This record gives sequence, C-alpha cells and structure tokens, in this order.
Amino acid sequence: MNTNYPTLLSPGKIGSLEIRNKTVMCAMGMSQSDHGHVSPAVINHYAERAKGGIGLIMVEVTCVDTPLGLNTSRMLVIDDDKYIPGMTKLAEAIHKNGAKCLLQISHTGRGARRAITGSQPVGPSAVAMPYSFMMGLSNEEPRALTIDEIHTIEEKYAQAALRAKKSGFDGVEIHSVGYYLGEQFLSSTANVRTDEYGGNPENRVRFHLNIIRRIRELCGDDFTIAVKLSAVEQGEDAGITMQDGMYYAKRFQDEGVDALEVLAGTWKKEASMEDMPDTASPKGQAVGLCMALKMGIQQMTGSPATIKMIGGGRAQDPKVAEAALTSGQCDFIFIGKGVLVQPDLVNLIDQGREDEIRPCLGCGVCIDSQLQDGECARCSGNAVLGHDDNDYTIPMAETPKNVVVAGGGVAGVEAARIAAKRGHHVSLYERGDRIGGQMFYAVAPPHKENMIPLIPYLERQLELNHVNVHLGSTLTAQDILRMKPDAVVCATGVKPPVLPIPGFDRTVSAKEILTGRESGDRIVIIGGGVVGCETAEYLAEKGKKVTVIEMLDTMAGKMVNVARTILMGHLKGLNVELYTSCRCQEITDTSVTYLDADGQAHTIPADTVIAAVGDRADASLYEELKGKIDEVYNVGDSVQPDSIAAAVSQGYYCGLSL
Repeated sequence: MNTNYPTLLSPGKIGSLEIRNKTVMCAMGMSQSDHGHVSPAVINHYAERAKGGIGLIMVEVTCVDTPLGLNTSRMLVIDDDKYIPGMTKLAEAIHKNGAKCLLQISHTGRGARRAITGSQPVGPSAVAMPYSFMMGLSNEEPRALTIDEIHTIEEKYAQAALRAKKSGFDGVEIHSVGYYLGEQFLSSTANVRTDEYGGNPENRVRFHLNIIRRIRELCGDDFTIAVKLSAVEQGEDAGITMQDGMYYAKRFQDEGVDALEVLAGTWKKEASMEDMPDTASPKGQAVGLCMALKMGIQQMTGSPATIKMIGGGRAQDPKVAEAALTSGQCDFIFIGKGVLVQPDLVNLIDQGREDEIRPCLGCGVCIDSQLQDGECARCSGNAVLGHDDNDYTIPMAETPKNVVVAGGGVAGVEAARIAAKRGHHVSLYERGDRIGGQMFYAVAPPHKENMIPLIPYLERQLELNHVNVHLGSTLTAQDILRMKPDAVVCATGVKPPVLPIPGFDRTVSAKEILTGRESGDRIVIIGGGVVGCETAEYLAEKGKKVTVIEMLDTMAGKMVNVARTILMGHLKGLNVELYTSCRCQEITDTSVTYLDADGQAHTIPADTVIAAVGDRADASLYEELKGKIDEVYNVGDSVQPDSIAAAVSQGYYCGLSL
C-alpha cells in the first residue's frame, strides 16, 4: 500500500458492508444496456473498474418503472424478474474482482421525455422541469401523481431493491439528485402538493422514508441502503435549502440509512460569470457539503453523525481525497469521471504510480453524448468506453514491427502508446520542439486548468512505453522510405486555411493570439466556432473590445452543451458582440465589412482581425506514402480536424490494428 495515503487506501465499513478501501465509483449513466438488460458491454465496464482497485461501485441509474421512469432509451432496468439473470452476472463480475456493489435505483419523474417514454411525464406536482444549463434540458409539464400511484411507485422501488438482493448486490442507492423523482419530492418548487407528501420538509421526505422502510422489510438489516442526495439546490428554481438538506440527512439517519452520497443541484437558465466549466472545476468541490450535513445532524441530535458521508467532486487526486478523509469532512470518497478515463486509477495510486494516471479533462463528452445525442457515453481520454463491448484487452503482436509515427499530437501519441504496448518498436517524429500538438492551443484560453495535465501525461506515456522520440524532426516521404519501416502512422495535423476574402492576408491566426502575440484594442474575430469564441473570451478578459462574426446561426455549435452555455454566459458578461448568419466581405487595415442575413453591409472598426475559421487537414505525407508502404495509416486531424475524443479513438484503434 502507498503509505502516502493510509486513510484513503485502508478498509472501511458502510453499515455491515466491509470495503477494501475508501473509494467509491459513483453511479454514472452509460446507456449501454441491451433493451434494459445487462449486456457484455455493461459487465466489462464495471469489471474493469473493480479490477482497477475501486472499493465500492454504485452501478448506474437503473429504472424501477418502465416506461414512465426511463431517462434514456438504453437505461438499465430492474422492474421485472427477467432482469435478474443479467444483474446476477454483473454482480458476480464485480465481486470476482474484489469490489462491492450497490445498484442505484431510480425513476426519472418529470424529467422523462415523451420521445423516449411515449407519454406525458409524471411528477409530485404538475410543475414543468425548468431549463437548467447544467443539464441542457427542460421538459413539458408532468401529470401530478395520485396518492395511489405514489404508493405503487414506492413499492416498485422496494421490489427493485429485492431483485437487486436476489441478484447478489450488496445493497441499493436511492437516486435523489439532478432531475430525478427522488429530488423532485424533496424540492419545494417541484413538489407543491398540500397533502401528506408536500407542504413542508417532513411531508416531502415521506416518499423516501416509505421506500426505505419497505426495503428494510423485504431485504433485512444487513442489506446496505444509501441515498444520493442533493443537500442544497441553487438558482432561480431552487427548492432545497441547506436547512432542508440537514433535516433530510437527519431523517435518513434516524431511519437507518447507511450512507449519503452528497451533491448539490443547480437550476439556472443562463450561466453567469461565476459559473465555471468542468475544465476548470476545483478539486473536492462537494466535500464541504458532507461536513455541513454532519454539523447539522449534530446540532439536531446533540451527537456526532453516525450515517456515513460519501463526498467528492473531482477527487481523483489522492492528495485531495486523503486530506478530506483525514480531516473528517467525509468518510468515503466518490470518484466518477476519473475512473471513466482511467479504470485502474486506484491501483495506480496504491502502487505509487500517480504520474501514469490519465487526467479527466472535464470536457463533458460523457454526459453530452447521452443527454444531447441519445448515444452511449463516450470519453475523450478513453477510446474503449462506449466502443462495442468495452473490451480493454490489448493483445501482444504476433510479429513485432518497426513502426514510424509522424506527429506528436494526441492521435500520434495514442497510436504510438498502444503499438509499443503490443511489443512493436516505435519511433515518433515531431516537427515541433515538444509533444502535444494542438493541445497547446486548446489549453491556452481561460478556464482550462484541468486540461493542462494531459500534456505531461502524453510525454510520460512515451517514456514509459519506450517510444523513441525525435523532436524538431520534419519527415518527408523520402526520409520514411529510406527507413524501410514495416508500418507508418501519419498524424501530421492541420494547415491554416486561406479564404477568398479581400484583405484576408491581413488577418492573424487565433493560434498566434492564444500563444502570446499582441493585439490592438478593437478586435474582430472571423469565425464563431469553438476556437473563435474561446479566443474572444481570452481577449475580452484582457479588456479588449471584441466582436465575433459567424456565418452559421449558432456560435460554438460543436461545443459540448454545458460548456457552450457557460462560455456564452461569459461572453455576454464580458460584453462581447456576437453576430451570427453573417459573412465577412472585406478586411482593411482599419475595419471589417460584413453582410448580415438580409444582405445588408456593415462596417466595424478593427485594430486587429483574427482568423478562426477552422484549419484544414494536412494529409500530404499520407497521400505521398500510399501505395509505397504496405501499412500506412492516417489518424487525427490529418484525416479531418475534430475533437480530442476522435483523435484518441483513431490513435488507439490504429495502434491495435498494427
């Protein structure tokens, strides 16, 4: 055991459940079921995290009442005995690899979308779910549940828990955060009932207490029960105060709940300057809420809280986790996206190999791919997540090859990393003086702190896997042919665009600005994609007057929804002028002329004009080598400029195919 983290890595107990360490993989919807049934992808996903050392796994949001309770079309389901065989295989796979597991049971309530369920949603009251930029969703007005229907749903939760027990799970977690039914009953804005289920905190918690009592009746005292609780809601539609959260925590402790996984909720339609994207989220952000609930329970009871508190929020940093535990702020640490990107995160910590941990960038692709795109969850740093059956096997090559990788960006490094792991002899050539490629521009705008560690991670992986790295080396096709490699991976990135606009040669690139080139005070940015908008924020924070001109009708349209909403809120707060459906017509030394959607011409004074119109793929090396070498591949932006996720995926599976 790594002696730097004795508390984090030591065993712990939740109720009667003994856990090998104090790490908890929090439940995260993956949308990888087979029509609600456990699939091989689901089993492999959780088995890999159990194998990776996590102590307790909260298996993702699982529906107790189809179709009304569904969140996504591929959500796991536990409302019928037919799901028990698959759940049994899942629990066995987790236990086989040393972890314990709770099944998170859930109903989406008013958050359920008609497009998925086929009918009007239901909720405690006929109050529509408001838009929240943190989820990028709103919904139609639900139908208020009758008392009899509430009783029926309570029983569905309890029967789901019994099925979980029959399947071999160690317990259940009742889902009561976000836009799910559990939180809706606890919220004074979502629950405006005046009967025994509403009107005050005592009545609003009744739904949960009835479920908990029935689970105890069916499953016994040695079956672990946890609640995932929003201790407080924030924003204009907030309905849970901190005092409410403390009261609910005390009632759950009184009822014999073993643990609370503690978060906060946000109901804001627009982001403001104080809101930060997850690329800049602080570490351990939800830990303090656990301490607040502990203090509240002690004030109400006169005794220290006995219910275990599970805290976290970007707590995959073992120093942050250890400090939270040793200070008594929480009793266990939940880790989410950190174990999505690095399944063996806990083993690496235990073995003192923290420098090998791939960082979670906070990009939000995992959430966006489900809620906005209706697909299974993906990860920018983990190509396997959401790919076929989540098979993490990296087979050794039957015959080692001499492999040349041209380009040291994300795609090139990933291809080199996997090829080297398979036993190939890999040489990587990068024309620049450092590894990272486009990442240096990606991390330059404001609020990208959580992305910066990816660059040293890439460098370290090349070192660990004994890739021969040659910096400052621009390879030609002739150079490569003289080497006579067995395979070549071209990851040569992009080249700058040239637009047929009079005066375009007067522009400077966004990359130049982001890496330190000076600009005037009046800025016009041509192109309102992700790069253009992030460059606008970068300059506006320096006090520049910034205008962005975009030909499409949406700014930063390819950005993850939550991050985009926050960025738009920042640009609004910084008084950046945004013009959509407009075309740049001419650029002079002192101005930019553009045409609006109606064809009217407008001229804006400009000291500096920045081009952020999108780079072009540089596939020239690949095209020269095709047909001259048996194995030649093209990956990353040199195929088509795209996301980090696309680059990692292409590089990974290219490395597997060599």
